[in-house]
Amino acid sequence: MLHRSCVALSVIYLVVLGACGAKMKMASAPMAAGDSRPMPQAPPPLERSLFDKSPTGALTEEALQRILAAPIELELPARVGVLPIQTATDWRGPGPDSKVPAGVAPLVKTLRADPAFTLVTQTMVIPSGALGMEALREIAARYRLRYLLLYREVLAKGSRLSPWAWGYATLVGALFLPGKRQEVYGYTEVSMFDVKTGLLMFTTRRAIDASQTTNQWHQREKIDQLAANAVAKFAPELALDALADLRRFASAAEAENMRRRGGDGAAVATDAN
Repeated sequence: MLHRSCVALSVIYLVVLGACGAKMKMASAPMAAGDSRPMPQAPPPLERSLFDKSPTGALTEEALQRILAAPIELELPARVGVLPIQTATDWRGPGPDSKVPAGVAPLVKTLRADPAFTLVTQTMVIPSGALGMEALREIAARYRLRYLLLYREVLAKGSRLSPWAWGYATLVGALFLPGKRQEVYGYTEVSMFDVKTGLLMFTTRRAIDASQTTNQWHQREKIDQLAANAVAKFAPELALDALADLRRFASAAEAENMRRRGGDGAAVATDAN
């Protein structure tokens, strides 16, 4: 009888011991799964330009990889300047007294109505065409600007005879008949430039097309005025397109930064609404 009792107690002890072992294995399984190597720390945002200070702005392979790996930073609202880029007439490039393109003023007026920018200011024309992108950063630093909007007008001008040109057969008709058709076509563009890092963020372009008929007098002045009127007319629309692209850039930066951080958040400040 005592032997049977001992056997029964031994069986119960083994069953209990097995159950406890199973619980310990089950409890330790999540711990083992969670005991993984710490995730590598995400690289910080860029704090300075990695481009060479020479006019060419060369970039090493290491610097290129650092730029691509770094989170995208956008700090809004911010101070921004509209800087016109002019074609150089000689090796020195355009000077500070160069003529400001006609589209700058209406572009700035539209941008100032948007809360994305605390200040929108016009700047002098880039002082030298020989300094490369570093010249942009230097002039922005003098205005204490976080971003620059680089503005360009790329236009072609031409003229041809209109149906009224038949009147040129008479000397009197050549004086007043609108026998010339003047045409202006091309595009205007805005590129957003990060002064701190030296990176271009996006470029927005808008096509320009205008024409008129005129007589033979003051052809050069008339076609220049036609071009100025055309770019000024479409400058507000270019500004709205650029603001829309800015918000697309902010959304893309937030999504990409969140993906890199595993959904924990994004290293981008985009309070521009």
